[in-house]
Amino acid sequence: MKNQPKGTTMKKLKRDYNRYALYTAAVLLILMIVGSFADLPISRLLYPGHESSFGQFFAAFGELPAFLSMTSGGVLLFFIRDRLRRPLQLLALAGSVVLAVGGIFLAVHEATDSVPAMPSWVALLVAVFLAALCGACLILVTRNCPTKTVFRFLCSLIFCSVMTMLLVNIIKVPWGRARMRLIVATGNETYFTPWWKAGKMLRDKLVADGISSDEFRSFPSGHTACAACSMLLILQPTLGKRFRGKQNVCLICAAVWTLLVAVTRICMGAHFLTDVTMAATIAVVVGGIGIHLFYFDGKFFRFIWNLLFEPAENMQEEAKKE
Repeated sequence: MKNQPKGTTMKKLKRDYNRYALYTAAVLLILMIVGSFADLPISRLLYPGHESSFGQFFAAFGELPAFLSMTSGGVLLFFIRDRLRRPLQLLALAGSVVLAVGGIFLAVHEATDSVPAMPSWVALLVAVFLAALCGACLILVTRNCPTKTVFRFLCSLIFCSVMTMLLVNIIKVPWGRARMRLIVATGNETYFTPWWKAGKMLRDKLVADGISSDEFRSFPSGHTACAACSMLLILQPTLGKRFRGKQNVCLICAAVWTLLVAVTRICMGAHFLTDVTMAATIAVVVGGIGIHLFYFDGKFFRFIWNLLFEPAENMQEEAKKE
């Protein structure tokens, strides 16, 4: 009977995930279709030709969900490292430090890069404070959780945040789509290209004329993809009974944050509707793959678990089920 709550939670998670995934896919498809025909008119309407303080706030801190997922994964890895196979413990320690420090570094770098007027110490203070807060909350929440529960969660955090950032940058750098702010600044709407058409030739020509290459990284939106990593809050109910039934609230908060980031990126002239929609799609797809691998694909998870953890830890986990 003790297995029942856990099994019920996993089934409910899968049912909820499938439902949310269907709704999200429908919304993203509609937005992508609309943007494919109306990217330029929408940006003309929303971008006033100058930046706002509201937009700069989200430009500086909108990507934090992905970076905090990295640091939180690093914190959890640090606290379960002694349960891994002995040869892997030192590697896990190094990995936890890299994730925690890397997440904070990226948060500071992206904040100051997006808002050059922001002092580095302000970005560092915000990043360290939020990383410490998230880490402390996770330690508190997971202190009585089985190791497998914690391991599933941290694997999902690390996989989804890192893979989302990698994929977005792998696409946007060679794609070369011009940003709306460049089109407005030059007054040349012929620089606009639809999302399905790479702008490499135009980028190479204008960069050679002295325009920054950053003005050709519109598709997809890194800020929106990183913000959409907050959708991993759907996994909160797996960490304890206190979160069960609250996933709707968590997901609404995540969706609102992602929407605010996406809209402000359009209003800042940094991206078009299809840029932010595709970015959210990438994050959702990567998140879906991560959740499937570490929560629903029992064979894959058992392989990873048996590969990394000591047999004694396996026996303890089995004993908790009985």
